[in-house]
Parts: sequence; structure tokens; C-alpha cells
Amino acid sequence: MLIPAFLGCQRPFYAVGNTPAFNLTRCVPQGVDADILLLGCGDVRHILYTSYANVGFPSRKLDITACDIEPNIIARNTLLLALILDADKGVSLTQIWNVFYHFYLDEKDMQLLGTQAKKLLALSESLKLWHGSIYGKTLRFCDEDTLLDVRSIWEKHAESVQLRNTTEFNNQFKANMQKSLDYKDAAWGKEGVVFTSARSAAPLGTQMFKDLAEATQRQWATGLSSSPPRDTKLFPNPMLSVALSDLSPLAYPADPLLSFHLATADANLTKASPLRLPDTAVRIPGEPENLGSRLFEAALVQFREWTNAFRTAAPKTTIRFVVADCFSLCHTLQANLDTGDTCAHWYRQEIGFKALRLAESEYGKTGKSPKQFDVIDTSNVSDYYGAVNVLASAGPLLKDGPSSTLYTELMARGKASEKAKFESLLCGHTRTTSILLGLAPIEYWTNATAVSVVDECLITLSAGRESIEEGLKIQSRLAWKQARYLSGPSSIPSKLHVKADELETTVRRVYEDMLQNEIPDRDGFHRTSHVNAHRATFVAFLKAIGKTTVPVGPEPSVAQLFLERLTNDDTLLLRKFHWQELLLKMSQLGLYTTPKLTLHTKPDNPLAAFWKWTEIPPVVAVTLVVPAAQWKAEHQRALHMTGGLTLQGLVRTPSPSLYSDVQITFGTIEMQGSPDQDDFAVLVREDQDRWGGSSPMIATFNVSTVVLGQGESRATVSLVTYSSIVRSSAMGHDLESTGLLLEGAGLFSTNLLSEDAVFISKNPPGQNGDQVVGSAPPISAGASTVGDTKAKSQESEAVFTANIDTACGDIVTITGHQSIQSAEGKKLLAAKVSIELWQSSPFTININFGENSLNIPVTFPVPVQKDGSKTRVARTSSYIEVIAPIAEPMKSAQLKDYIIPCVLSKPSNIPSALNAPHLSLDTLPILALDDKTRTRFLTTFVSFMYSARERTLRETANQKGISASTRVNFKESIFTMFMLSSGLQGGQTGLFAISHPDRGGVHMLFFVSAIRLDGANASVVLDAAVLPLTNDLVRSNEIYEFLLVVQGLEIATINVNDAELLLWKKAVPALAERCRTWNHKPGCEYKKLDATIPLSLDDGVQLLCSCGMGKLPPDFVSLPEWSNAAAHATRIAISPIFATPFVEDLVGVEMANMISGTSGKGKGQGGQAQGEQQQKQERVVPVMVPDGCRACGKIEGDGGKPLKKCLRCKKVKYCSPGCQKKDWTKHRLECMEEDDAKTFFEKR
Repeated sequence: MLIPAFLGCQRPFYAVGNTPAFNLTRCVPQGVDADILLLGCGDVRHILYTSYANVGFPSRKLDITACDIEPNIIARNTLLLALILDADKGVSLTQIWNVFYHFYLDEKDMQLLGTQAKKLLALSESLKLWHGSIYGKTLRFCDEDTLLDVRSIWEKHAESVQLRNTTEFNNQFKANMQKSLDYKDAAWGKEGVVFTSARSAAPLGTQMFKDLAEATQRQWATGLSSSPPRDTKLFPNPMLSVALSDLSPLAYPADPLLSFHLATADANLTKASPLRLPDTAVRIPGEPENLGSRLFEAALVQFREWTNAFRTAAPKTTIRFVVADCFSLCHTLQANLDTGDTCAHWYRQEIGFKALRLAESEYGKTGKSPKQFDVIDTSNVSDYYGAVNVLASAGPLLKDGPSSTLYTELMARGKASEKAKFESLLCGHTRTTSILLGLAPIEYWTNATAVSVVDECLITLSAGRESIEEGLKIQSRLAWKQARYLSGPSSIPSKLHVKADELETTVRRVYEDMLQNEIPDRDGFHRTSHVNAHRATFVAFLKAIGKTTVPVGPEPSVAQLFLERLTNDDTLLLRKFHWQELLLKMSQLGLYTTPKLTLHTKPDNPLAAFWKWTEIPPVVAVTLVVPAAQWKAEHQRALHMTGGLTLQGLVRTPSPSLYSDVQITFGTIEMQGSPDQDDFAVLVREDQDRWGGSSPMIATFNVSTVVLGQGESRATVSLVTYSSIVRSSAMGHDLESTGLLLEGAGLFSTNLLSEDAVFISKNPPGQNGDQVVGSAPPISAGASTVGDTKAKSQESEAVFTANIDTACGDIVTITGHQSIQSAEGKKLLAAKVSIELWQSSPFTININFGENSLNIPVTFPVPVQKDGSKTRVARTSSYIEVIAPIAEPMKSAQLKDYIIPCVLSKPSNIPSALNAPHLSLDTLPILALDDKTRTRFLTTFVSFMYSARERTLRETANQKGISASTRVNFKESIFTMFMLSSGLQGGQTGLFAISHPDRGGVHMLFFVSAIRLDGANASVVLDAAVLPLTNDLVRSNEIYEFLLVVQGLEIATINVNDAELLLWKKAVPALAERCRTWNHKPGCEYKKLDATIPLSLDDGVQLLCSCGMGKLPPDFVSLPEWSNAAAHATRIAISPIFATPFVEDLVGVEMANMISGTSGKGKGQGGQAQGEQQQKQERVVPVMVPDGCRACGKIEGDGGKPLKKCLRCKKVKYCSPGCQKKDWTKHRLECMEEDDAKTFFEKR
């Protein structure tokens, strides 16, 4: 296994998710079939919501592989989905909700659960029988063992229903719930306030937070999410009770409401809005609030719509369940992809000796189960086992294409800021490691995301939970894409060249960071809790790097260099004790084999039985039986430690060798054959009670045979804890002594020759071969970019080399080596024409010969910058090298408009929006805009688009209101659209014109139909249409009457400069693609030879394809002559674009202190008082007072003087000249409405 074995580690049972559902296909173009892999899948909220989020989109097939290590999760999910599929057969929605979400059930619900469990048991006696059943087309199992696990739990469900009236059943549940409460109190405190619950009500989370907290407390007090029925006897829900135990308490908050998008409970929605609550539950102005009950109503409305959508989509949806360790599944799928084998000799779970063996019917020659995926979502597995492990294991399973995405999530809070967390995410320098893996965190390079963390920031700060100096700590979601597609259709080779000597410095840094527990801190102490990796994890990463890089130069391999330099490096405390394990893992994975691992001769007078084998392998499995008395004593101690204790194997011969890759189970040994025969195998009759039973613990780990041949008569085998070894070594004790371990250091130790406790076999128990790691074939280079200049000039593709600074291990530059093969190019080189560089995109640097005699674009795998680059010109050898520094997201001018990129996918040429989540606009709630007091949150919310740095830039904008930053100007335009569409600042209009006064006037018109809530992305979105005013359209006079009408309407003209106009042209295609409800036609302009997206950046030229023109809902906007214009307009979705928290600070110190109520140096009394005051007001963030100062909200000026109106528009008021100046960047756009002298449309 690639994760450590633990002792005494409680595993909370996550019955339901504690984060709101999101669309699993948010990165996949509409109408394209999608294969999805969920690692640590949890409940099915994302699956249900995905069905709803695809309503209205072109039809597609979804094939979802859902993996979780907890069988109760899979059993619950399957039963729920089966109930949903049966809902048209008399099963009520409320009952389905109760059975899945409630802690307690009434008699009727219990009967439903019992009947359903028995029904599923009858259909699941075999995998073949299940797959042929009424559910088998939609709900499938990847392997026989998963089906057996699930059946076992369904049997317990049915049995528990029968026992519902017994005292024992009820008392056991009561005891387990008390243990769950104790666990909650220890982890969350008595109050159990879940600050992250604000996400579920975003973008109204701040004003709903108090009610959310009360709803969670009510769920735990009553066990129900709705009001408890009167005089109704309730029983513990077997769907929950079966899963709970001493070591598996219910994970807090376990509040089903948090899985939904709860802003609809408090938002003012239009009568025709989707997901609007029933009129009986709608908030009535002036009446006492009943938000608590509305939260449940909102969730139930969504649950109804989601389940209906799932049932409708079921014929084209397949969900494949598997109970397995996620890393075991990933590497088994890699092996299946490579060789077709259904078993790669990985254990299924952290505890147990069953091998993961995929069903032949599903993954054999005739199987149709996917092995590569468009989407891989890894939940927050990275929190537990590290993002390096996740990317190295799951990354190779991504399909080859720009829309393919792997998602990671970090929810653990720790002490680091978001930027610091990002830097340490991949064990060292995240940017460097991701480049080597061939993956790119797209939001890092764009420094832009449509996913908001505003509510979480505000709640966190207002509660005084964070030190401002440390930075905010929020849920971090990262989308990883294949790096070579960030610039468009890829002609970039999939492998990056790198010198082995340089690469070794990087991997050593990863090695030290991955095993940093062995490095003492400043006080000389070692962290011994939550060890999430070991040597095998690192070697698997090293193999993954070998698949994506090509070594350069005559040096030895990276693995050999690493081992040579590590020999005398004692940075890690246990380096020498793990040396044999490291050599063993390097050899097993084919990275490096040393002669020291080869057994040349047997020892003199061998004693162990395995020396009699005719063929002795270089590696054998040592299996150790630990008596229950020994492991139970240490287990009880470990239960009181965070994260438990990490187990390691120790062989002393007499020199000690430690082994971290340990697998454990509980039960009794059964030998197959004789220990001195080649076919000897160790079998285990496993005790299913595991920690709760009284059986011995059985541990197994691989050991080099040569180690066992050294002094075997005195050799001992032990199972020890990592903390005890570190403690002993750090104290200077001699682990190499021939005596036993220090007292209390190990669980159990015995002589190697013990026939009752030590068993040596060729393979570990339950396995019949060597574990296969990272065997997926590397992705080959993609198809050449359609119509690129390089193809025309007959030049070969460039080769790229990463240049690493050996002082720190970071990639600092990339060398693009361009061979010149065309006769024209060689002739120009020989003529010694000048060579100049110019940059056309963040990725492409063009080599220009002479005065444009020949241009060769060199497209790098990551953003680079021409400034600071160097050029090598080999005129005789006919090549040119460009050594370019890697771009910096906040500093490099090349990334200023790389914000919402959209590229064409090959070979279909369907556009792919790289970081704009796809939305089915017609499924999203519509805000009513008539009551401004209920939409004021938009001002605060949308203003958080500006990072702390951008706020400063915004204040220094020139007199025309235009900043030196293109991003700030772009965000300013979006802010204006939201403010004027909502009527919150200035007048109210949904008509906007993007105008460049010096380049023909108006270039495009925007028509806002509605402002919608986007709960999945914790945001809001403008449902709009764009009408690009091309020369052809204007000259055709087709919309002449419409343009005349528009000039007389209230329309906001947004003046832009060259850079912002270019950015809008680049952004609009992504804004259209993310919400399209139509398919691209065979004759789509994007599918033509040499097509680009946008089609053109020239003024007055078509930039969008024509496929979406006129595809608007009826009555989209109410304007005279609209039908003529609508035929040329394309629907788009405009969201606030936020800075990325792991690139720059979202909130500056001054604002953070204002929100938190601190004095500027972190938490204090003021922050607490402010937080209490805000809670009393049931609002965390204060809103501006109506008719107050437009900038600060004051109702009077200094000294009690009345506010002064803007002299230009006479509408808005200010308390001081300073506030008016500060607000001018926003207000200047509204003031323009009064400027009668402005000419709106100009002749082209």
C-alpha cells in the first residue's frame, strides 16, 4: 500500500457530505459523453446534482466509477439510488429523504427500508444476477467482493428492522451516539459551530449563518432535519446504526441540509424561478422569520428536482461502485489499461488481506468499464495522504485532452496561509513538481476563478477565528489539467527533458518534504502524528516522474544518483534504518537494482525453512502474528492520540532494518503447503470484528532475502510504532544493539525462527504475484495544431528541457530547442539574417528571421516570458534555442489577459473552457430585483472580486476611471454590470455597451435577462446575451431599427482601452461555451481548417461561431425590435471573477481587521465584541445604510453636515470629497448616463 498502517485510529463515519453539491461535469463540454472517477466518493449528492445540472443541455452518457473505502457508504448509496429509481412505483420522496438522512425512522419508514433491503438481497446473490436485474443497467459493481460487502450490510439493515423494538438494539445506538457526541465535543467543542457551513448558503451564507448553526444543532438534538412528528414512535435508523461503533463515530456535522444550496431559503426569488419554495414557505416581508423551516423546505425542493432529473437521466447513466483503497484502485486500473489484467496485486483496503480483483465481465476483454476518465474527483483525500500521492496515482488515468480534469480538495486548516499551503502542496515547490508530472493547476496560471470563497472568508474573519498575519484558511479546490493543453490543441511532446543531475535535487527535496516527520524542528522535536507517506510512496512518485520526463546527458539514472547522494545524508533521522527498504522498493519498481540485493550464496548452515526452496527470490514476505494482549494494550493508548500510531516492521539481523509498507488484519493463520516447499503460501481466516474482536493481529511486509541471511540465529522480527522508533533514535539510543527494543517501543517482538509467530513466503498473504505500480502507458504527443505556421514551414516540433536551479530544486527556465529543417530556414540561417523574438501568447514565443522572412512559433508547455530570455543560434547545426523564464501569475505581463481561456479540443474542434464551470442557466434560481434591501448583499459580494492588491490598483485609476491593470478594468466592467442590473448603485438597466472611442465606438452589446444564484459555485451569475457588432452585421442593416431603438433606451456604455477590449474578445467564447444548450453544427466555423477561438481578434470581425446565434429562451428580454437582434445574439453566463487565494491575498490587513474587529495585530477583545454584536443583528457583515454615503454608508458628513450630491448626475450622495474620489471608479459609469453629448453609435 502507498499509505501507512495505523493503530488506534478512529475513522469517523461520514454518513452525508458537509459541503454543498457540485456538478461533476462542470469542465466537460456539453453533449460530450463523460467518464468520471470519484475517489473517496462519499454520498451521492454530487451525482444527483450533476443530473440536475445537465437538464437542458444536449444529451450525453455519463459513466461514473464511485470508489470509497467504507462499505457502509457504498451500501447506503446503492440502496438510496434504487429507491429513487423506484420512486415512480409508489415510494414517496419524503420517505426516501427520511431513510437516507434521518437518525430515526417511524414505523412506516422502517417497513420501507426492510422491504427494500430484502428486495436488493434477492437480486444480488451473484454479480451476474445483479447486473441482469432491473437496477443492473444503471447501478453496477466493479468486483465480486464489493457486492459481498454490500450484501452483508443490507442483511444487517433487514435484521435491524426486525430488531427495532428490542432494548439491545436501541441501547446500542444510544451508546454509539453518545460516543459520537463525545468525539464531536473533542473535535469541534461543545457548541459545535461549523464555520464552513456558510458555503452551503453562499452567496447568502453570512446572513444565514446563525440559522445554519441552529439547524445543525437541531439535527443532533432530534435526529431529524424536519420538525419531529407528534406522538409517533421513532426507531434508530439502521442505515446509520449499522455503520456506527466505538471506532467509527458519526462524523460531525452530519447535517443533510449542508449538502444543498440553501440560499434559496432566504433569497427573494421571482415567481417563475426554478427551485422557488412553495408559497406557504416563502418569507413574507414584515412577518416573523421562519428561516429554520425554510432551510428544510429549500433542501427538499432541490432533492425532489435532483432525484427527478436522475431518474430521467438513468437510461444514459451508469454508476459503478467499488469498495477499495483509492490508490489500490488507481494502480489496478493503470495495470488494466496497460495489460488487460484485472488484478495488480494490491490489497483492497487498509485492513485485510483480500486482493483487489476487478470483475472479468466488467474489465476483461469484453468489459465496457472505463479505464481512463474525463473527470477525476478526489474529494479531500489529499488532506489525509498528500496531493503528490494523489496526482502520481490518479493523474495517468486522465484522458488525453484539454477538458480532462483532476480535482483535489484541501479542507484541513493547519497553520499555513493559502499561499503557503499551495507552495507545500506537492512536497516542495508545487509549480516545479506539477510541471514534472505534466499537470497544471489551471487557476494558478490564470489567477482567476468563478468559484467564490467570499462567504467563508467573511464568516471566518468576523468570528475572529484567524490571525490576520497568518492569512485566511479556507476550503481549497484545485483543478489539474494536462499542462500541454493549456495553450490550445497540443503539438507539445508529452515528455519534458531534464538533466538527471538537476532532477535529482528536486526529487530529493520532495523526498525530504514527504518524510519531514523525521526532520527535527527548531526545538529538536519530531512530529510523530499523522504520518501520511513512506518510502514506497516516494518511489511510486519517482516512477511517475520517469513516465513524464526524459533524462538528458551521460549521468546515471535519477534513482542511482539519488541513492548515491543519500548514502551519507542523515537529514532524515531514520535514513540508514530504512535503507534496505528503499533499495528494495527501487528494485521492485524497476528504477534501480543494486548487486547488494542479489543473494549469491545461501548462508552457511541455514536454519529457516525457506532456504530449502529450489528458487529463492530476492524479496520475500514476512508475516508476523501479534497476540491480542500485545496489540490491544498499545491500541488503547493510541486511541487517545490524534491520528493514532503508525506501524512499522523491524527486522534485526543484528543490524536493524525498518519497513513502512505494512499490511495488517486480524484472524488466524492457515498454512497452505509446507514452509520448506516452493509453493508454500500463508492464508488467513480473517476476523470481521477486527479491532473489536479478540483475535491476533497479523502483519505482513516485504523484506530483502539477503537481509534474512545475516545472522539468522539471532535475528528478530518486530512490529513497532513509528513514534517509538523516532523517540528512541532522537534520544541517542543505539537501535543497532543486539538487545530487544526499548521497553514499550514495540507491540511485539520474536525470533525470526519462531514457527508459531513468523511465516516466510514468496508472496504476501492473499497475493499471488508482485505488486504492479504506475504501469499506465505514457501519453503520446498530441495531434499537431491545426494550420500552425510551423507545419506550413516544414519545421519539426520543438523539444523542451526544464532547467533546474540545483541550489533550491526549482525549475527556473525552460529551453525550447527548435531544429530548422526547411530549406528556407537553413538558407536564412546561412545568410546570417538577424533572429528576433516576439511573444504572441503566454505560451508561444515566435522566432522571427530577418524582416518577417520566416516566422516559427515555439509553444512551451507552461507560461513563459520573453523578457529575460536568451537565444542560442546554431547556424551550422541548424537549430535555435530559446531559454525562457517561467512566468509569474501576478508579475508577468504575458498573463494579464489569461483569465478565462478557451481552447479547441482535437479532433472534434469543440471548444473547451479551461476554468469557467459549465452552467445550465435555466435550472438556476432567479433573483427578484424589486426589493433592494434583499439584494444589497450583491454589493459586498461582487466587490470581493478585487484582491487586496487590486483594490489598491483600483484606487489609483486615472481620471477616466481606467486602471493600469487590465484585470482590474475587466473586473470593474463586470462589477458595473452587476450593480446596474440589480439597480443597487445608480440607475437600473440590463443593457451594456463595450465601447472603445478611438477604435470605432461600440464593439459589442450585452443584454442581461436575469441575475441568478449559482449555489454550486457559491456565487451569482448574469444570464445574458452578447451581440458582437461586426462590420458585416452593421452594414447589412438587419438590426438597423433595433440599434435606433437602443440609442433611446437606458444603456450603460463601458469605455475600454485596447487591452480590455482584447480581453473581452478572448473571454466571450468561454462565457458562451459554459452555458450553451445547443450542439455545434457540422459546418461550425470552429471546425474549419486554421480555425482559432475566438475566430478573430480584429475589430469588426466575427469572434463567435454562428451555432449559438438566436438560441435564446422566449421572452429573454423585453425590447422593441428584439427578434431581429436576437437572431444574431448568443447566450452567455457572466460570473464575478475572483482572484485565486493561493496566488494572492483576497483580503488585505486593513479590511480583515475591519471585518474581524481587531486592532490590526490579530485577534483581540474588539474582534470578539464585534462578532457578538453581529450575531445579535443576525448579520455578520454590515450593509450600507439606504440613502447614505455611496462609499462608506454614513448618513451624514463630518460634524453632522448633510451629505452632498454628485454635481454631475444629482443622484448619489457623499459624506466627503475623499469618499467621492474613492467611489469615482464605479460611479463614473453611471454618471455617463446623463452625458447627452455622448455619441453612442459611430459609423464603422
